[in-house]
Amino acid sequence: MGGIMSAYGYALVSRSVRDVNPGMSGEFIEIVVTRLDVGPDAVRAAAELLSDGERQRATRFAFDRDRCRFVVARSRLRQLLGERLEVGPDALELAYGVRGKPALAGRFADSDLRFNLSHCDDVAVYALSYGREVGIDVEAVRVVPDADAIAACMFSRAENEVYRALDARDKPVGFFNCWTRKEAFIKALGDGLSHPLDRFDVSLAPGDPPRILRVASTTGDACGWTLHGFPPGPGLIGAVVVQQVDRGSTFRVGGGFISGNGT
Repeated sequence: MGGIMSAYGYALVSRSVRDVNPGMSGEFIEIVVTRLDVGPDAVRAAAELLSDGERQRATRFAFDRDRCRFVVARSRLRQLLGERLEVGPDALELAYGVRGKPALAGRFADSDLRFNLSHCDDVAVYALSYGREVGIDVEAVRVVPDADAIAACMFSRAENEVYRALDARDKPVGFFNCWTRKEAFIKALGDGLSHPLDRFDVSLAPGDPPRILRVASTTGDACGWTLHGFPPGPGLIGAVVVQQVDRGSTFRVGGGFISGNGT
């Protein structure tokens, strides 16, 4: 990954969620966290890696800040995928599902490399996996004036009971724990917000381990998906959902830190 960083001069954190089942020790989910606040030269260089469709999409943003974030986030996605597929970032073709989930297309359509991305302000997060569908989300913890009303509409009944019982000081973390975990799950499914949010429960209380507790009438342990939390940066909450290879698989979060100096 050093080549990516030296070309664009940004800090990058790489973590892995590794399957510690002895028979599957080579399986891993990589989480990459990077910043999007780069200089004008880096934005122009990043735009060169995008497809015509992506560049056209970038022009639709009303604010330069949002346009630059989109350009940098998509170019870095292409860099990450290209490095793993051993091709240039601009040689990749991407397609989008009915609900907007990106996937490899063209000559790499049959690749088992799976990925997902999310961003919040100037931070982007990426999940990459071989042979496992993934979904990822990141949010900044903050006080949302209508949080209770949003939770009543968007959280399941069980989640609402836990959320309403939290102390006021714990509610912002509880709210965004739930939000990111549910968002990561529906992104892994590829359904987006069309998936009924009351059909599954996630843990949300601060201090409780990240878990999918229920999917429809199936318990979380048997649902075929695993939920992990990770810290993308100060004041941020991240969640990633990973398709299980088998029900006996367990995971741990590990990995290293790679940094590049911003320019």
